[in-house]
Amino acid sequence: MKGDYLKRQFKDEAVSLYSIESNPGRSVLKRYVASTSDTRNMLNFPEIVNSDFTNLMKNGVTNILKGLNNIEHLSRISSKQVNVYHILRGGLNFEMRNALHKAFGYKWHSSSYISSQRHEKDGEFEISDDSYRKFQIPDNATIYSADIVASGASLDNSLHYLDNYLTVENLRIKNFVFATIGCSKAEDVLEKWDSIFKKNHPEYEKTILIYIEGRFALGDKKLPLYNVLPNTDLLKNYKFGALLTPEYEFSQFEKMIIPLEACAIYDGGKKSFEPVRHIMDILEFWEKQEKSAEARNLSLWDEYNARFPLDMYIVPESSSPGDSYLLLKKIKEEYWQGISDDEYKRLFNKFRWLWTDSRIKSSRENGSLTAACNKKISYLKSLIDAI
Repeated sequence: MKGDYLKRQFKDEAVSLYSIESNPGRSVLKRYVASTSDTRNMLNFPEIVNSDFTNLMKNGVTNILKGLNNIEHLSRISSKQVNVYHILRGGLNFEMRNALHKAFGYKWHSSSYISSQRHEKDGEFEISDDSYRKFQIPDNATIYSADIVASGASLDNSLHYLDNYLTVENLRIKNFVFATIGCSKAEDVLEKWDSIFKKNHPEYEKTILIYIEGRFALGDKKLPLYNVLPNTDLLKNYKFGALLTPEYEFSQFEKMIIPLEACAIYDGGKKSFEPVRHIMDILEFWEKQEKSAEARNLSLWDEYNARFPLDMYIVPESSSPGDSYLLLKKIKEEYWQGISDDEYKRLFNKFRWLWTDSRIKSSRENGSLTAACNKKISYLKSLIDAI
């Protein structure tokens, strides 16, 4: 959202936590963006699947909860008053029940479940497969939940049934804590339900929203991308509205291929529970990319910048090498606050480590995207052949 920026609130060796601040105005939600080494690896390498994927998520969410506890003091709440609301099946990926046990030593927290699968009809998303529901929620509850959020339809549907249950059973809710890999649609939905909860429950205190690694932009057919799934793909381009943590942005320069992926997460349900199909989905995207690159003689540079713009890093190159990172800092301070000069220097040096002058030159050649696509396709086919 225009005018939003990240302000660092907590950092240790395990997690960095930022609040999302707005200028002007503020959201009714308590909004955070968190970064951990486990969640960065989990997102940057989409070939990590099944238990390896969920283990990284569990470790990341555990450290995020520990860090958030320094700000929100959530561990003071008795585990008997805590319920984990699982939105099936994507919400299972976050391992929230186990993360709460590891982070706070919780023993008595309960769990509830709802199935929720969206499908598109006439350009709108509807919910199907939501017939399974199992609620076991204490009175005056603090409810934790998590899911991947693109359109927000599944989250909204799940909170609708949660509210119905609370009303029928005459139960109160005190707090709602939601973690996501997602976009600003999560805020739209949670702001609506924050208002409803406060109206129906005078004791309701707060809604906490935690984005993992960034608040991503949502794919749209109007965006200048050749291959994008509207209302599904989560994108990293700040020009489309993405707001990424400094740590996650630093990690984008680990390998050239990372920012070129279709989506920050792809389909989390498939990644955990249908790993072969997930790899096939990635392959399908890259084969489409290869056809587009071949047909249009596309450069790697143009496609990279369409998905992860480097203009903030290129502008400082007009200055002397010694102070380029300070010009980067000047530009980035619109989006980040509380970041040290040393961190900006490391970030700029990491960019230059990946994007050398020779690589920039070769990537600007017409047709250079095709080679990158073919390399990725060969790798994915080797994974499939090994199955």
